[in-house]
Amino acid sequence: MLKLLDYGKPNPFSGIIGRPRSLAWPVHAYRVTLPKVSNDGDGLNAFERVILKLLDVFGILHADELADETRIPLDLVKGVLLRLQDKGFIDEYNAIIRQERNEGLNEEGNPPVFVTALLFRELVSGKILPFLHQLDDANPLQKKEGEEKDFRTIRWDSSHKRNAPTQRDVINTLRAMKKRAAVLGMEYKMPPVQQITIIAEPEFYHLDCPIAIQKSDSEFRIADPFGNGFSLILEKSFEQMLELEDNLAGWLLTWKQQLSTSGPGKQDTRQKEPFETEANWQRYPKLIASLKPASNAQFRTLAKIYASIEWALFYACCVRPFKDVIATLKYTEQSQHAALLEQSAQAIGLEQPSQGFRPIREGKLREFENGGAYQETVLAIAILQARNDEGHPLRRLAATQPDLINRLIAISAKRNEKAHGKGGADAPQHELTDEPFLREVVHTLVRDIVFVDTPTFISDKDAQVDELLDARASIQAEFGFKLFNRLSMHLQDRLIHAERFFLSCHDGDDAATYVGDLYAAAQASFEKLLADRLPPDVSDPQLICMAESKAVSANLCEVLPESLQTVKTLTVRQTLQGGSQSLGACVIALLLVSDEDALATIYDMQPTFVDDLANLIIQRGHGNEPQPLPKAEIAKLRKAALSTIKTLLEQ
Repeated sequence: MLKLLDYGKPNPFSGIIGRPRSLAWPVHAYRVTLPKVSNDGDGLNAFERVILKLLDVFGILHADELADETRIPLDLVKGVLLRLQDKGFIDEYNAIIRQERNEGLNEEGNPPVFVTALLFRELVSGKILPFLHQLDDANPLQKKEGEEKDFRTIRWDSSHKRNAPTQRDVINTLRAMKKRAAVLGMEYKMPPVQQITIIAEPEFYHLDCPIAIQKSDSEFRIADPFGNGFSLILEKSFEQMLELEDNLAGWLLTWKQQLSTSGPGKQDTRQKEPFETEANWQRYPKLIASLKPASNAQFRTLAKIYASIEWALFYACCVRPFKDVIATLKYTEQSQHAALLEQSAQAIGLEQPSQGFRPIREGKLREFENGGAYQETVLAIAILQARNDEGHPLRRLAATQPDLINRLIAISAKRNEKAHGKGGADAPQHELTDEPFLREVVHTLVRDIVFVDTPTFISDKDAQVDELLDARASIQAEFGFKLFNRLSMHLQDRLIHAERFFLSCHDGDDAATYVGDLYAAAQASFEKLLADRLPPDVSDPQLICMAESKAVSANLCEVLPESLQTVKTLTVRQTLQGGSQSLGACVIALLLVSDEDALATIYDMQPTFVDDLANLIIQRGHGNEPQPLPKAEIAKLRKAALSTIKTLLEQ
């Protein structure tokens, strides 16, 4: 049987999965003697004492009279009078109802009243809990016994056995209680340190600490055993134990798996939108694929919005003659592209982009001819087409959205931040503000695409909670709690979002969003590793060559993969200077700043490090192509990305 202290059954939980369980948390209770610190006194401040004393001596006085007598501002006097009314010292006419108690009026002449209290040190991390139990006839120490099978008993650290608290610990505990009491409208006075005595020999007990799993993030919360919300101290100690004790970590993961009711083969409950017709799939396959949210998402992401606009522009260009436009761009000096596009945009009613137009390289034009949709390219072609075509839909769009180009640039900037590892997962929980803009742009450019104004996705909240629970438990099991807790919250969020897709995907599912999540997570994991590292003393043209030489010497590759050889030296230099530009630039930068021993360590942990990341870069591409992949390939990408993040964490 366990010997526990009985402070009732605290239940601060709301929105949890299943039922709470109970932890038996070991504590040492120290008996402390100190002056009475509760709010049994009047708790009057200096202004209240002065005004109450004047009313006691002179009788009823009005607020302005009290202000004149005390030289206290009138507004403050009125506030003090209201507080004295609330506390029951005076009535609405400022007549005294009851006097201050002796300890209020003649505090100096009364000896303090001493009480005995219990101070608690939890025995996992040795922290003092912010609670002082004053013992008296009305508030005795209550104990209970519990069956060990009903509790998960927490193992304690014997090094805290002789760690007696100090008077300062008592004062700090009282301060914590004072802050909490102030929220509840109570007041505590701090006793002098010299008047506090502590019995060094502790009493050993267990506290009954309920623990539950939240629906919101599938993480645990531990209730404060004394009934004051949640205990951050115990939660932090529990996190540290999970990193050190495999048995406890296994217990928590098993519990989470038991709570999940999800099963295989979950179906997408979203009804088809009007644009999802067989004819549209045949005519605009990549646009329709971009417009469809991921199977486990209710709303379109920034990446989906950005890609959809790119493909709408692409198809709007393709259904009209474009050979002459391509020839014009090819045979016009690139230095003249900006002026040409500015004049054409102005002619059809579009405002100029704040950053100006950039030249369209011939390689981008070839990509368009080969079926690639890149915003700058398709927008430039559409502008030149519309200049000579009165019926071009871009003219109608310019009439309603003259700032179209700058809005597209703004969406692009937000999308790029998410895509390159900044912030949490691109997984909105509500419709984005850019969504109405998307619908207008796409429908205007491609009239066959018709939308409904309200989402048609039927949200299954329980299923979403189960998916989140499964994904978090899976990632925690993959990394272990120690490594998982070293990840930033944003990186955890991205990995969990990707894992939700992985756990429910099937052969042939569109993995574009998933690949994007892995790409962004991998790039984000480089951030701390590259911070404050000195770049090599080498000229820009030699950066890629030097990185390749070091990678080959470390046996990380026989030759640097093409997706890394083509990284722009400017982005590598910017990444070396602290601005993470792309995953490829991060890989090159790491090779450049790492010494021989560091690269040898990477090889020992992950010989395929360079090839894994090069493949991830290729699979992601520009990020707007549908990616139907076999489940085995999806699993391979997952293994490569998670291995990479673990490798980087160990550097």
